[in-house]
Amino acid sequence: MSTTIYYFSGTGNSLKVSKAVKEGLGDANLIQITKDNLSITKDISSDKIGFVFPIYFTGVPLMVKKFVENLEVNKSAYIFAIATFGGTTTIALNQIEDILNKKGASLSAGFTVRMPGNYQVMYDAYSKEVQEERFKVADEQIINIVDSIKKNEQTKVKVNGVKIAFGRLAYKTFKPNNMDKNFWVTEKCNGCSTCSKVCPANNIKMVEGKPEWQHNCEVCLACMQWCPQKSIQYKKNTLKRGRYHHPDIKVNELIQNR
Repeated sequence: MSTTIYYFSGTGNSLKVSKAVKEGLGDANLIQITKDNLSITKDISSDKIGFVFPIYFTGVPLMVKKFVENLEVNKSAYIFAIATFGGTTTIALNQIEDILNKKGASLSAGFTVRMPGNYQVMYDAYSKEVQEERFKVADEQIINIVDSIKKNEQTKVKVNGVKIAFGRLAYKTFKPNNMDKNFWVTEKCNGCSTCSKVCPANNIKMVEGKPEWQHNCEVCLACMQWCPQKSIQYKKNTLKRGRYHHPDIKVNELIQNR
């Protein structure tokens, strides 16, 4: 029985969940969803396939959407999705279900796991107390999720019509590619290139020791959150705001898995 988990993660929340599920299942392969890995277009050998990703603007990150759309899957596989979120879940799991249905497959189970929010372009980083509380609840959830996956339980995605309508409207405003024009660096930037290396979209080039964004952004904020000098800013919004990445994840895990 083979299991493959495909994950997208900018600040480590979804990677943390993926690693915990892998450990719980005892036999699974982890593959990071990145621009480089969009070349993976077939998985007809896995008996179980998982997609783990954060929720952006109520829905699925664009790169994850493209990856799932392009992936030929074993139609009889047990396919599960786990969406991490800080605010609201809404349509993300329904989107995955719709994509799979169009290719004759189905979403066997969908789960959500609340984690500390990391969209610091809109709000400050959560306090350590709130983070720890969410980690504790998430750990308990993951135990139940792993048990459900092991048993091949079917879990239908349930979202009421009003929330779906709201989610679809919100998602239509999600146009991240050119949002990177608002990133800039302070004098603290030392040209370490961590931002370029950690970007899953290969969207950052180092030019004369400084990052330049190429307008293919996923707005995962990996560049800003992992910058050792905290020099990357978004407009003036983030000048006085904290930074966040999952404390159990090291930046090299997101670089080396690419």
